[in-house]
Amino acid sequence: MDQEGKVVHRLFGKWHEGLYCGVAPSAKCIWRPGSMPTNYELYYGFTRFAIELNELDPVLKDLLPPTDARFRPDQRFLEEGNLEAAAAEKQRVEELQRSRRRYMEENNLEHIPKFFKKVIDANQREAWVSNDTYWELRKDPGFSKVDSPVLW
Repeated sequence: MDQEGKVVHRLFGKWHEGLYCGVAPSAKCIWRPGSMPTNYELYYGFTRFAIELNELDPVLKDLLPPTDARFRPDQRFLEEGNLEAAAAEKQRVEELQRSRRRYMEENNLEHIPKFFKKVIDANQREAWVSNDTYWELRKDPGFSKVDSPVLW
């Protein structure tokens, strides 16, 4: 919509067919999903793009905090199609989380987010925003200097 509220473009489509701009039947196709990878059934029917979204690039690896979900071993096993190992790892990771929570509760400790702070937004609602710590540490890279619990 433009500033007067007038429709400028109409978009429609289906995730498995394509995205169209205009009015049917003369709408123009502006996107089509990529071809499915070999054995896509093992990977939850994900497209190659969806599978690659979570890849852990070796160059990027040293720039990421240990809390980045791309380091989760259960997730890696899922991506490899190893459901049994993924389930076992997920159980182990969740037990680590439960142990940390119990320890914090027993010792009256409060979790303090490293990269976000809670604010009241313009609509008087709570919202979480970056405290810019992430980007400062990533420049160095200084995530190795951050005290972090054993997550995985």
